[in-house]
Amino acid sequence: MTTSSDPLFLGLDLSTQQLKGILVTSAGDIIHEATIPFDTAFPTYATTNGRHIRNDTATTPVLLWVEAIDRLFSELCSSGYASRICGISGAAQQHGSVYWTQQGVESLARLDSKAALKEQLQNAFAVMDSPIWEDSSTAVQCKGLEQAAGSAANLARISGSVAFERFTGAQIAKIKQTDPDRWSQVAHISLVSSFAASLIIGKLAPIDASDASGTNLYDIGQMAWSEHLCNSVDQGLSAKLGPHPVMADAQIGTLAEYFRAKYGMPPCPVVAFTGDNPSAFAGFESLLSGARSSAMVISLGTSDTVLSSLDTYPYGAGKPTSASFTDGHVLQHPTDPDRYMAMLCYKNGSLAREHIRNSISAGGSWQQFNDMAAEPADARQILPKTKGTYRFVRSDSGDLVSPQSSNRFAVTAETSADARMILESQAMSMRLDFRRKSRQLPSTIVVTGGASQNPVLRQIIADVFGTPVYTLGIIDNGTFTAKSPAMPAYGGAIRAMPRHADNAKYAVMPVCHPDKERCEVYEKAMVDFEFLRNVAANWK
Repeated sequence: MTTSSDPLFLGLDLSTQQLKGILVTSAGDIIHEATIPFDTAFPTYATTNGRHIRNDTATTPVLLWVEAIDRLFSELCSSGYASRICGISGAAQQHGSVYWTQQGVESLARLDSKAALKEQLQNAFAVMDSPIWEDSSTAVQCKGLEQAAGSAANLARISGSVAFERFTGAQIAKIKQTDPDRWSQVAHISLVSSFAASLIIGKLAPIDASDASGTNLYDIGQMAWSEHLCNSVDQGLSAKLGPHPVMADAQIGTLAEYFRAKYGMPPCPVVAFTGDNPSAFAGFESLLSGARSSAMVISLGTSDTVLSSLDTYPYGAGKPTSASFTDGHVLQHPTDPDRYMAMLCYKNGSLAREHIRNSISAGGSWQQFNDMAAEPADARQILPKTKGTYRFVRSDSGDLVSPQSSNRFAVTAETSADARMILESQAMSMRLDFRRKSRQLPSTIVVTGGASQNPVLRQIIADVFGTPVYTLGIIDNGTFTAKSPAMPAYGGAIRAMPRHADNAKYAVMPVCHPDKERCEVYEKAMVDFEFLRNVAANWK
């Protein structure tokens, strides 16, 4: 039972659309939540879903984030819990960047509790609109990074990913190239996560290693900024990024005097902030005990995301195929310097499932969709990963259609078999892409997100991977109820706790086990599926 004197731990999540804070006891109970939605809380910035979109650029006003942090701590003060907070950590959207002026760096150290943060940091930033993960305006700069590395494959070997437009390195290069006047004012560059942490501790916070892995500038093998890649952007860039990144469970300071004096909070320790995906994964791993070394988390939502630990760096030895580099990312593990994390992102998750549901089910019924999906599909059809809805069709002899044939795709009306095929296709794509990062399949899969409640999809995932599937929930008086907290913030709260804290409130429970016969069917089908998906990927 929680008492009024029990210590509390604050986890923050500075996401695209809102700032969330949760207070968690050492037993894992969430006793208070606060959310600051950007669009409605700060209408003067005129953001839509927390950002400004102009053609292929996506930015957020950095002062909006500054105001949101002040507002959230004010709310915590009003809740009556502020004086019990004994540790703070958090997460933020990945890849975004914040550009400090020297005046801003100096202002951090002398914040006055009698004035608002925004008032004191008006001139703290060289770039007032921070580029965020949705930006896709840096194709030219991506080519420059790959050329500097020698090739896209070499860039992936160093940084864990080929060049991506949303990644921080290309965004920094664009600002330097297109706005030299502003670039000349930049004294320090933070990721959104380390920016938030900097405000909390009243000085520049180091970037954590896992979030640094989303920049195309970090050498994962050396666990340090790549001087070669940084110098290809600017000779002084590594100095602007700060010292070697730290692990996401490292203490980086104590709560700044500004917050202590203004909101009545104690001088509690602050642990490094990281990206939202690494923070969520670390939170899940904390619940898995012995299974964490081979755990996978699949978030099934508007987009599907696969996160999984890796014992070895997949690009460190041998010569992987080009597909190994281009599908997904490899990050430094957030809390274990000897491990890594694979991250696979699929843009059309629930959107693709809903499209098929609406095309075959009267009124868009998920129950009717599941009834159809529960029936094994015609073995002559496999739905590939491609843009549009195409079907590969076997000949009467059972052979695959020749890749040289103009009829290799059959474009037909949707059928009831599509319900199962879309789920199988998505699960098989996840397995195919993960096997390009690891020779060992996971021993545990935890599913989360809206579609994780679909029993047919869960069973297909179990059968495709040959692995038990679990879901997250709470245990109350011995009864398990499926429920998931806001994992990026929750993961932050867990990292802020002492290592001996008994976090037993949330647990993972098995919801389905693989069917041996179906596992064998999928195992044999993977070779064909890989061939077909490669054909689809190159189809014009």
